[in-house]
Amino acid sequence: MTSDVPVTPIRRLKAALPYVVVLAVGAFLYHAADTFQFEQVSGRIGPGAWPKLILVLLLVTALWGAVSSAVHAGKAATTEPGGSDEALLHPPEIYPHLVWIAVGVTLGYLLLLPIVGFFLGTIAFVAVLMYLGHFRRPLPIAVLSVATSLAFMFVFMRVVYVSLPVGTAPFNRVSFALMAAIGVH
Repeated sequence: MTSDVPVTPIRRLKAALPYVVVLAVGAFLYHAADTFQFEQVSGRIGPGAWPKLILVLLLVTALWGAVSSAVHAGKAATTEPGGSDEALLHPPEIYPHLVWIAVGVTLGYLLLLPIVGFFLGTIAFVAVLMYLGHFRRPLPIAVLSVATSLAFMFVFMRVVYVSLPVGTAPFNRVSFALMAAIGVH
């Protein structure tokens, strides 16, 4: 399926315009993050490092989108025969009640975090969210929950230097053991 509308430079510019705006805003914010005033501490990154890292990812993504949308402006999307009709006749099931349950679970996670600590709370939170998302295999849920919690704990405590809730006794023993294992004092 091809479009009869000619692809002009104006049409290409209109297709890429939202990405160009994001590029401009991202460049401005990168410059702002690059001019943060702070005292350099040896062995520590400055306060502009994380915003700059995220902004580089934003700029690369926006550049990709601008080029892609300009190149593909005016081209109709190709679909497999019968694919679009099937989606219209049998739309995917939507479960709005599960969204509200996930919101409640998130609030419960935030309330229980100071009691059970980040590591144990995040394991439970990730497992419940996967279950709500209709993933029902217990072993992968357990492995992914523990791996996600460990990964976040490592990144927050060893890379970003953020203090996380350790919980109250007896839960704090797990947090302290893991902190010692990853070298956080």
